[in-house]
Amino acid sequence: MVSDERAAARPEADFVDFAGVHEGPALRVAALVCGDAATAERVVLEALAAIASDWGTAREEGPAAALRAELHRRALDAAPPEVPGPDGLGPPTAADVEPRGDLLTERRVATLAVLTRLTARQRSLAALRWLEERPDAETARLSGLDAAGLRDGLDTIRAGLGPVLGVEEGDPPPTDDEVRDLLELVTDEEPGQTPLADRAWALARERRRTLRRRVLLGGVAVLAGGAATVSVLGREDPPARRPAPSPSPSPGDERLDGVVVAGATVHLAPTPEAEARLPLYPDARQLALPERLGPGNGPLELLSPAGTTASVRAVYLVRVTDEGYQPALFLPRQSPNPVLVAMAPLRGTVDASGNASFPIGPRTIDSDRHRLVFAQPGAVVLLEVRSGRTRRFPVPDQTLTTAGWATDARTVVATSEKKSWLVDTRTGEVSETVVPVNAGWADIGVAGGDTVIRGYSGRGSIVDVVSLEGPQIDVHGESISNIEGWACSAAYLGPIEATGNRIEGLAAAQRDTRPYLTVLAASTAEGVMATPYRPLGWGPRDTVLLESRTLSSVGRPVLRLLAWDVIEARLYQVAELDTPAYPAPGASDDLFTGAWAL
Repeated sequence: MVSDERAAARPEADFVDFAGVHEGPALRVAALVCGDAATAERVVLEALAAIASDWGTAREEGPAAALRAELHRRALDAAPPEVPGPDGLGPPTAADVEPRGDLLTERRVATLAVLTRLTARQRSLAALRWLEERPDAETARLSGLDAAGLRDGLDTIRAGLGPVLGVEEGDPPPTDDEVRDLLELVTDEEPGQTPLADRAWALARERRRTLRRRVLLGGVAVLAGGAATVSVLGREDPPARRPAPSPSPSPGDERLDGVVVAGATVHLAPTPEAEARLPLYPDARQLALPERLGPGNGPLELLSPAGTTASVRAVYLVRVTDEGYQPALFLPRQSPNPVLVAMAPLRGTVDASGNASFPIGPRTIDSDRHRLVFAQPGAVVLLEVRSGRTRRFPVPDQTLTTAGWATDARTVVATSEKKSWLVDTRTGEVSETVVPVNAGWADIGVAGGDTVIRGYSGRGSIVDVVSLEGPQIDVHGESISNIEGWACSAAYLGPIEATGNRIEGLAAAQRDTRPYLTVLAASTAEGVMATPYRPLGWGPRDTVLLESRTLSSVGRPVLRLLAWDVIEARLYQVAELDTPAYPAPGASDDLFTGAWAL
């Protein structure tokens, strides 16, 4: 019972953590659009409740973007009707800019006067562009404008605010930074309010209960009416079409052999020869991935300098100099082939012990799939795909090895062998942390000799630790996790006779239920490489997407994307990957490093 209560509480805790980070900025945006604090608070509460009502979907698809869309739609609906003046916006009047004390007070009063003469849609546009710093494409989409309308709207706002800064006719309009400063000046006094997160979750829960009651009552009525219809017509009308569930494995799909070891289930993976004959993953279409993955060996198309609104489904690291790499993005909505980002080349990372690695991992791509982050010696580099721009955040650590997006879609968690850092990508603040951190919802680790599953907050800080029964294991590399609390890590097993002394594989468990360890143990047959599996992400129906590495008959690595159904004990083939280049610079003409992420 306690376990069930904890499981039910975790989605609420995740939502509250997300809302706590976003409600302050949301209130400032809503106050700017609506014009008063009381309406702004109501708008933000309603927007948060809408996100909470389908939190699982919103969390997977990107809650920040979902909240932004809900917020602006509701703020526009709640804003008072415009009463346009005879000459439109016009410049501030003398009363608007007459001295009222210090310069900041004068500018604040004058800016507010200009904003009151803007339409609510124009104020929403101003908030998107300068307070939230959204790229042009997203700003236009949320504002319902084409490119020309966006330019005209921004020019109108700049022209209106120009006189506040002393800009006269014929002078250049205010810069983006100047406009942003004015808007922040009038929104920096955040309305005092009690936290909205708990209220929003409670409101969403009550609405779900009300909806269920209505559905139940409606269902009784439909059943009664349906019975009468059958009696009169003598047959049933065809049922309404319903969304089809994910395909189920066919009867011919064999489950993996397994053994129970110290309370944990160990699935025995196939040999390389049998792996090549695995059935195709039944949910492959949901992944939007081709049958062949990788950047290929030919010249790559370049990403437009203006960026793209297409979502990133995979990223491959390709070598562009002996020691420099650039990301090639798979954007299925834009092109069937990866496009190369012509950014400053990335360098490999080297830990304090001298071990080299590539700056890419399972949380390189953010949940919205429009931003990427890379660890670099002494910094993390952020790539904004929508604008094509990069930002560099200095971190006082030359041995960083990992960088990934925390689940709040704002914080980057960067780690080295001995230190951990949190990078606020909105403010640029970088802080060292002594508590365990992780760029995900959960991970599997070892504490005091025991295998544990750990949960993390939206900013990546640890929130709980639960022990797992099972054989002694050691984990390595970065874990993958999802909002349902599943986590998976690469693992070393001790020599266990029941498993045929298989010593490497993957370990998976779910944090939201009674933790139960499940292991996928790699074969010991010829052709299985050291570190044969690397977890990449979670697919539908509690399925781990993993990279498998074996050796061909001529000694070249063979890379495959597989899907491990943890619950059903099945293994599927999803796609094959391009063969990576030999690691030594100059030893191969192939560009693909073999480093990639989903």
